[in-house]
Amino acid sequence: MDQPLSAAQKLIKSHLLSGEMTPGQEIGLRIDHVLQQDATGTLVMLELEAIGLGDTQAEVAVQYVDHNLLQTDFKNADDHLFLQSAAKKFGYWYSRPGNGISHAVHMERFGVPGKSLLGSDSHTCAGGGLGMLAIGTGGLDVALAAAGKPYYVKMPKIMGIKLTGSLPEWVSAKDVVLEMLRRYDVKGGRNFILEYYGPGVKELSAWDRHVIANMGTELGATATVFPSDERTKFFMESEGRGDEWQELKADEGATYDADEEINLSELVPLIACPSSPGKVVPVSEVAGKPVSQVVIGSSANPGLRDFWVVSEIIKDKEVNPELSLDINPSTRQVIQNLTAKGSLANLVQSGARFHQTGCMGCIGMGQAPASGKISLRTMPRNFPRPFRY
Repeated sequence: MDQPLSAAQKLIKSHLLSGEMTPGQEIGLRIDHVLQQDATGTLVMLELEAIGLGDTQAEVAVQYVDHNLLQTDFKNADDHLFLQSAAKKFGYWYSRPGNGISHAVHMERFGVPGKSLLGSDSHTCAGGGLGMLAIGTGGLDVALAAAGKPYYVKMPKIMGIKLTGSLPEWVSAKDVVLEMLRRYDVKGGRNFILEYYGPGVKELSAWDRHVIANMGTELGATATVFPSDERTKFFMESEGRGDEWQELKADEGATYDADEEINLSELVPLIACPSSPGKVVPVSEVAGKPVSQVVIGSSANPGLRDFWVVSEIIKDKEVNPELSLDINPSTRQVIQNLTAKGSLANLVQSGARFHQTGCMGCIGMGQAPASGKISLRTMPRNFPRPFRY
């Protein structure tokens, strides 16, 4: 009888080209999807030219432009033209400036449970929220994967994180990963794939899972994996891609190299203080401190509900003149949905500052706070729940 496998082990086994699934041993993996962004993609495309690639051998290859968007001189604009021409030459999809943050757009348009994804961006691991084996790595690795070569990595250990209970009001998916950071700090996930399972998983929407998987990189993890279930199916059907859904879950009796458990019902709102994602404390410890900037939206908080909640809070109100409320929409689709719901008007009329879709303040490209002032870059994702995805 075959040994029961976890969801992460199933993903690795189905993509294993060489080596054995023994922690610490080198394995070669088949890569289905490759993802590049413009801060690293120029080098990847030059590498593809150097090796003489014809068309990409990946099932899906996408060049996103979401980082260097300001175009304060000709250099970024020239890069974008080069990337567009290179994408056409090598058979890539090209996501133009303004389409949105790579990880969120890939989830909307391309992500498929059971597939592998290699990206030249550390937060590529967000794809694990859909049940993908998603790993961020260096540009040369991505170039070789685009050329059809295996991705070589040491077989990680698997940490099983059992979720029970349900999130209280004003406690969010971000608090789940912040709780992991509180326990393990920024290096505690090194050489691990973090696999979430248990009855609490069904309480998390696809975008909730994206939030948690995205920040696996802050823990130093190789990847994060969620099962693909009915919540995943609902999301993909909502995007018009329900026919691509497939189930992924751990076998009964599957074991892990390390075990952890989080009772969602016991979580409280958490916040990471400067200057480390691992410096996590309850929000109650910093409550009352004045803030001069609030930034909403990033690859770690990309869902429609993030923006909708804020739009409801400030509806028919005016932003305090001492505060800069910066809206950093994650995708063009989010803007369209906010417009249809009237939420965009609420944000604009309040005095919020509306920026183009992209990584922006998340990567430090603009929106730096004033000297000695506090910038708050997070928000609840769990009040209320009018949207299921």
